[in-house]
Amino acid sequence: MATKEQSPLLEVKGLKQYFRINRSFTVKAVDDVSFTIRPGETYGLVGESGSGKSTIGRSVIRLYDPTAGQITFDGQDISGRLDKATNSRLRTQMQMIFQDPMASLNPRKKVEDIIAEGLDIHHMYHSREERRDKVEKILAKVGLAPEHAERYPHQFSGGQRQRVGIARALIMDPKLIIADECISALDVSIQAQVVNLMKDIQAETGTAYLFIAHDLSMVKYISDRIGVLHLGHLLETGTTEEIFENPIHPYTRSLLSAIPLPNPVVEKRRTAETYDYASSGIDYTKGTDHLVSGTHYVKCTDEEFARWCR
Repeated sequence: MATKEQSPLLEVKGLKQYFRINRSFTVKAVDDVSFTIRPGETYGLVGESGSGKSTIGRSVIRLYDPTAGQITFDGQDISGRLDKATNSRLRTQMQMIFQDPMASLNPRKKVEDIIAEGLDIHHMYHSREERRDKVEKILAKVGLAPEHAERYPHQFSGGQRQRVGIARALIMDPKLIIADECISALDVSIQAQVVNLMKDIQAETGTAYLFIAHDLSMVKYISDRIGVLHLGHLLETGTTEEIFENPIHPYTRSLLSAIPLPNPVVEKRRTAETYDYASSGIDYTKGTDHLVSGTHYVKCTDEEFARWCR
């Protein structure tokens, strides 16, 4: 668990990620997003499909070149052109778990070679025996047996494949793991197993997570702090308690009101709030960050803040 006194492991300031479609049209996938992640912390990023969550993750790990903004990882600016040493350091200390556990695993390679690919690229072992030993240890950590190293991805279930993806990220001993909707393709019971596994590994290794997901209840369970994203803008951010107990932005309130309740009597009376950006009269580009309390910020104009918090 991170403490407030720790300096950020990851600091994102004013991140913009635009994609030019043609000479007259550019998609603004991410627009002026800022957040921090401290060592050992889980930062949950939530929002509907197309809001820019995965784009932020891919920009942070530099699968995309950011259009504008600054990304600082472990005290080093990684937002510009990366030299060979910085790129090598980034590839070992920051890893990603992808959404589809089948599409992200090479079907022609055995699990041992998939997991050890990073070790091969960065020459992080001295002998074949050491390589095999590292793979077996990480397989045990994610709940798989040593004999699974000789199998191919198609011989595993969805949950087991995702464990292989987690093992591939963990074997590099990273400081930050970006989990890009890594549980959305799994059954609910398997989701719980994978998330519990991630929490156990975090407690053991101190790894920080950028946890990108749709499922708000799962985000509430695993995250220390949460950021709410819509149309490429980070509308509200705060601790899990601050966001769930005192949502300020209408979009955040509409998301939380849509969570089903386990009590059927209460669920019958639940009414979900509706939110439509086009008719709301809100302009995301004119908002600034307003402090609600503690670490709870909401992006809006002064008039909107006074109206929502009265």
